[in-house]
Amino acid sequence: MLLSLFQLNKAHAYLPAPAINVKIAEGNTFLISATRGFYKIKDQKKEEIFYHPVKIKFSPTGIDINGKIWDKEIKIEPDDNSFCEVNQKSYRGIIIIKKAKGKLEVINKVNLEEYLYGVIKLEISPEWPLATLCAQAIVARTYAVRRLWNNFPITNLPQHQAYGGVKAEDARAAIAVDITRGEILTYHGQPANSVYHACSGGYITSSKEVWGEDYPYLRVQKDPFSLNSPYSRWKLRVPKKELEKKLQQSGFKVRQIKSLVITEKDLSGRCKTLLVSCKSGSCIISGRKLREILGPDVLRSTLFKVKNEGSFFLFEGRGWGHGVGMSQWGAARMGELGYTTEQILSFYYPGTEIKKIY
Repeated sequence: MLLSLFQLNKAHAYLPAPAINVKIAEGNTFLISATRGFYKIKDQKKEEIFYHPVKIKFSPTGIDINGKIWDKEIKIEPDDNSFCEVNQKSYRGIIIIKKAKGKLEVINKVNLEEYLYGVIKLEISPEWPLATLCAQAIVARTYAVRRLWNNFPITNLPQHQAYGGVKAEDARAAIAVDITRGEILTYHGQPANSVYHACSGGYITSSKEVWGEDYPYLRVQKDPFSLNSPYSRWKLRVPKKELEKKLQQSGFKVRQIKSLVITEKDLSGRCKTLLVSCKSGSCIISGRKLREILGPDVLRSTLFKVKNEGSFFLFEGRGWGHGVGMSQWGAARMGELGYTTEQILSFYYPGTEIKKIY
């Protein structure tokens, strides 16, 4: 269907948005219900109507629903004007539950535009300028379309896009989704790799520097719009013993760490590698790996300096996130200054175009 979407023109703008499958959970037991009225549960052989919550469990022979074994995949459809609920969280569309790798996977099959209703508020503040909200809607839509284009899965995990269903929806965010309906970023006719992050700290880095993949529109550049956010500058003190323990747990053979020195930076000033010197030797670790070990919400970015302070290491850093693509706080500042959605996206993804695909 996506191939045909890219061939559409304005005369086809009435066509419906595609449905997407979003993995929202996995586990062994789930509570299923609906917000009002009845809901149907189907498998390949049967269909039943339920009015009350049911407990669904993994079973070696199928899916256990209130003690009865169903097939390995079931579909849950709500009544009109109702939503499915999974563990008391409401979702538009339908729910598919299937067995996979010894667990149950819960999939929300939902219209792409309605999916975005449950994304925007979790990614940025709905109180930000409307131009910024529209920019976020376009990059979030593009991100989902690109994953569909490449047959990649979509989940609600942070490394994809946060998605919270109905409870995460917001009226202003929904307006931004509706205004930009069907619009995505393209580069040479294909969905752009519209990655984004919280704050660049004043300098965008490139996809090549971070992931080794070179996209002309994901390049190193100064970002003056991200210099005054709450995350533009930060400090972090890490006890040497704590760092040693975390490195050991990650397989590094370190003991009695003496110093931590940045040995290589990328063109944006972000740390690429560090030398960890110990009493018994030394090792090299990448800035990305160190951030992963300490936690991405603890060591907020790799745009940092590090100092030796007795029994601690002091990190003085800027920004939050990988630093590639749109800085959300930078986009907020651009919106406050009166920049349009098109100007925001042109700044962070130079050379791309906004295209309406349905």
